[in-house]
Amino acid sequence: MGEKRECVKMAERLFWTRGMLYGKMEHKGAEWRDDMKFLQKSSEDEMILEFLKAEYTSVRFSSTLKNVLWDFGCDRNIIFSADMQDAVENRTRKRILGAYRGYGEDRELFERFPEVFEWSVCSFSDNDIEKIRYIDYSYWNELSAGTQMPLDAAKTIRNGIKIYDVANDGFLQAAEYIKNGGTFPKLFLLTADYENFVIVEGHLRMTAYALVPECFKDVEVIVGKCSSEQLAQWM
Repeated sequence: MGEKRECVKMAERLFWTRGMLYGKMEHKGAEWRDDMKFLQKSSEDEMILEFLKAEYTSVRFSSTLKNVLWDFGCDRNIIFSADMQDAVENRTRKRILGAYRGYGEDRELFERFPEVFEWSVCSFSDNDIEKIRYIDYSYWNELSAGTQMPLDAAKTIRNGIKIYDVANDGFLQAAEYIKNGGTFPKLFLLTADYENFVIVEGHLRMTAYALVPECFKDVEVIVGKCSSEQLAQWM
């Protein structure tokens, strides 16, 4: 048990030290100020709804989610005509996200997922992008040249570099959509300190914003606060 706790502490230190190195030292020439604003309290139910909205419109994930909805005898209305005051609906959406991505079932994306004790809707702007990291996953690590920073991934994309021979068209199209005034469902981020944030849902969208950071203004984001130890374990 002692060895396990020490490994967790080491992972935690590595994660937040990486955030300090890449988020502040490498970009130390940039003005650093807090533009993030707290807008209102949120909830697990709202996070689940926004998560499903984003995945339903995703080219990559929508077909799988539609199949899960079919299995539950539901259609898109449970997502796009949702009644957040309906407890039965909320429970059904939670079960759908569990069947779809393992939420509440300790598997897939949500394996060892932290216990969130505070949910908020916050507004982010371009000065906040440097505080946001990808999850520790091979594709995003390679795309960001090892930093897990969307701004560095944007450099890779602009340089025409493909990772694992995956085309960058989706990022470029999403960035163009944003430039033309398009909006997306809320991103979902985790934090332990409101200084460093990890993307749970919205990697493509956040990368698109990094390609056009001037458009990352007053973007609403759902933020879940958890312990740094649990966040490091999940990472």
